[in-house]
Amino acid sequence: MRLGVLALVIALTGCVSQNQQNGYSGDDFDMEQAAKTRISLGLTYLKNGNYQQAKVNLDKALEFAPRYADAHYSLAYYYQTVEEWGRAEQSYENALDLAPRNAEIANSYGAFLCQQKKYDKANDFYSKALNNLQYANSAQTYENMAICAADQGKREEAIGYLTNALNHQPGRSKSLFMLTQLYVETGQWDEAESVMRRYERVSRVSPESVKLAIAIAEGKGDAETAQGYGEMLVTMYPQSEEAKAYRESIIRKANASAQIVRRVKPKAEVQAKAQKVVSPESAAVSKEPAQVQNASAVQNEPQSDLPVLEDPQTRYHEVKPGENLYRISLKYNIKMSRLQAWNKLADPGDIEVGMRLRLSPEK
Repeated sequence: MRLGVLALVIALTGCVSQNQQNGYSGDDFDMEQAAKTRISLGLTYLKNGNYQQAKVNLDKALEFAPRYADAHYSLAYYYQTVEEWGRAEQSYENALDLAPRNAEIANSYGAFLCQQKKYDKANDFYSKALNNLQYANSAQTYENMAICAADQGKREEAIGYLTNALNHQPGRSKSLFMLTQLYVETGQWDEAESVMRRYERVSRVSPESVKLAIAIAEGKGDAETAQGYGEMLVTMYPQSEEAKAYRESIIRKANASAQIVRRVKPKAEVQAKAQKVVSPESAAVSKEPAQVQNASAVQNEPQSDLPVLEDPQTRYHEVKPGENLYRISLKYNIKMSRLQAWNKLADPGDIEVGMRLRLSPEK
């Protein structure tokens, strides 16, 4: 049905276009509305990768309404997509000449200029967008300004812009993720962890977010949590580039540790030989500490493959706001795969606040 309506719109618009070109225009023909129809069709074609039909319709829109700013704006976006930078910039300028107070066009032009590394000029147009009191998308503009600042290595400035974006739209997931990344890059681990928790509440887990969580845990010196997130990454997203990189990093660390052991081992052998030359009295004195050392080593060995619970009587956990399956698995030292199996969860993200999770298998 929708395809039929679309075909009808195309046919009608084509007929109107032909009549207009032949000089037969009805009194009720709306040139701007015809241009809007062509713009809609052109952008749909562009989105679907049919660049030829996109250009035909956008050109026709400009023909219908040459002083309609959105016609120039749409062509600017087309030229930007096909990387004809000069024509894109000229079309943006034309659009703003016709609609100098249009904040949406100013914001998009700023993003284009930032892409071209014309940072100062980009900020001028971002500011024009923000100065429009009727502009309702300030969060997007602040986010774009943050990207622009980060591209120039101005991380603290970017953090400030993202903070402003989140003041306007607290649940904006892209801004939360970018802010977490910047806190990680600047070594602000507590801030990174706090923003990461906010991100987890509004967005689903992804390989990128788990990778970021690993970095935060490592930055805070929490090796156990970092390892847990690593296991989560390779279990949930084994084919991802992030999981591949994580496995390679583990192999590198293991190889580095093996090299250290090989360097230390000859020294240990020399010390062991030296111990054989001690007097019987010395050997008697050293016997008890050796036993204490062995006891310590045994204590650090895993005692059982069974999960260790905080409370042996605990059989269920009620999900609280901000919790995810991974955090619950860490709390009770139970593998996520077991929690999923015991609670018949197809995906770790299927839990919700108030749900009671079984912490042991059914008897």
